[in-house]
Amino acid sequence: MSQTLHIQVAINHAPEAIFRALTESSTLTTWFAEYADVSIPDSRYNFWGRFTPETPDYEQGKHPLLESTLNRSFKYGWRFHSEDTNVQIILEPLGEQTVVVIQQTALAESPAYPVHANEDFWFLSLENLRRFLDGKSIVRCDFSGAKTGDIQHTIEINGTPEAVFDTLIRPEQLNRWIASNASVEPYVGGRYDYGWNGAGPVKILELVPNEKLATLWPSHSDTTDGGGDTIVTWTLEESGGKTRLTIIHSGFASDADTEGLQWGWLNFSNWIRSIVEYGDAWQPPVSKLREGTESYYSAAINAAQAALVMVEAADNNQTQDKTEPLASQ
Repeated sequence: MSQTLHIQVAINHAPEAIFRALTESSTLTTWFAEYADVSIPDSRYNFWGRFTPETPDYEQGKHPLLESTLNRSFKYGWRFHSEDTNVQIILEPLGEQTVVVIQQTALAESPAYPVHANEDFWFLSLENLRRFLDGKSIVRCDFSGAKTGDIQHTIEINGTPEAVFDTLIRPEQLNRWIASNASVEPYVGGRYDYGWNGAGPVKILELVPNEKLATLWPSHSDTTDGGGDTIVTWTLEESGGKTRLTIIHSGFASDADTEGLQWGWLNFSNWIRSIVEYGDAWQPPVSKLREGTESYYSAAINAAQAALVMVEAADNNQTQDKTEPLASQ
């Protein structure tokens, strides 16, 4: 069954600046793709290379530009996982912010490629767009790298280990980026639960405040690990007034398909960084949730669903003036 991904984020920049970041080839290569060749007059929106899913070459990275309205919206075609999809990007002014909406149509759910994996790509891309426009560092997933076995990512955060550790251990912070209803008993052997309806971590295995947190993740039949428990370990190192955060998700067979988890953990690490660097003002990019998946998304994303429903209703109503502002996140 085909689905449409709908993801949006509010950014503190004018539509003109965001449109340039989305449509200038030289700028796209600084935050989105390894290579880009975009020309609105020539109706092309080409991007390719190792930072794009499936690591397309130049020929595979050709995307026809189907529609474009300056500083407002554009749509391009993307042959993705052997499917013809369309990506539409809409920029909607909202006070001093601009809501960036991405809709990718005709994505078929399959055991080989779950839709939520591409959702993580757009989550990471939208956060990188926001951070790039704000002059902050970004991180991109290298899709040419390992797609099996254990996972490891390291990211540098402009904040103290205490602030970073707070995002990992305090339920209110966990509910901003990963947990729908976090429950934490902060001691070895204590409960550690994201509220993921029977999935996710269950208890703390190691705990050194501001330095290390390891949690047990029991095996579940719907995962790709082939059986057996896994462990997620976070380590924090102070470095020149910043914090080097490393996540290792271990316990997988060397040939286990963990590609989707590679994307997901990199995105979550980037969100942790933004929570620390932006503070209380930060809100995650928000996806329209499919029925029955609500517990697997953060409480912050769940709380923003009403705004997404209003956006979708406006997009589907052919008589709606599409210049009306979207609902606030």
